[in-house]
Amino acid sequence: MPKLVGLSPRLLTEDGVEKQFVNTRYLEPLNKRGLNTLMLTLENPNLEKILMLCDAFLITGGTDVDPKCYNETNEGLSKNVDSRLDEVDKLIVEHAVRYKKPLLGICRGHQSINVFLGGTLHQDLGDLNKDHKSIRNNHYVNVTKNSFINLEGTINVNSYHHQAIKDLAKDLTILGIHNDSTIELVVHKTLPIFAVQWHPEVNSDSLVSKVIFDKFAELIK
Repeated sequence: MPKLVGLSPRLLTEDGVEKQFVNTRYLEPLNKRGLNTLMLTLENPNLEKILMLCDAFLITGGTDVDPKCYNETNEGLSKNVDSRLDEVDKLIVEHAVRYKKPLLGICRGHQSINVFLGGTLHQDLGDLNKDHKSIRNNHYVNVTKNSFINLEGTINVNSYHHQAIKDLAKDLTILGIHNDSTIELVVHKTLPIFAVQWHPEVNSDSLVSKVIFDKFAELIK
């Protein structure tokens, strides 16, 4: 049977109408690898049953996780939080852990996985923002030699975030960090779960992005 990947939704409002969406950039590299895709919309009355239909999950980039999810107060640094998005991300993470299903997190997804496994976030990188926001390329991540993914040494990626992992969840291992020690690539110690802080879908045909999506497809198949 064809494999099915469930993706977290994101929100926008146009002319007063709220819309849920998944950026096509996330879908194309999955479809190219023979994977079917499904957007996991908000406030389904029986979301767990829908999650059971999925073989794997991708938590996409987006707005900030509410700091209350990691026992902190939002003093205005965390932007555009929405408890419905947090709930879907949380349910995805918990389901993937419970049923040992592959899960990839990208940007916000990277942060969500850490939070819902018990970690915390820097609500804003402050003076470091200039090195992480709106960087199209030449953002360098140092990847430790590892047996999980075929990345090693210094890789060149993009960067579009103002928050980052602070306290790492105990079940995650760091594989990649920026020169300023920002955590950029993590993998679960025992489960097929990994996450990146950058956006591989922006240029999914780059060598690094191909490695990311190939590994995800390998875990699924």
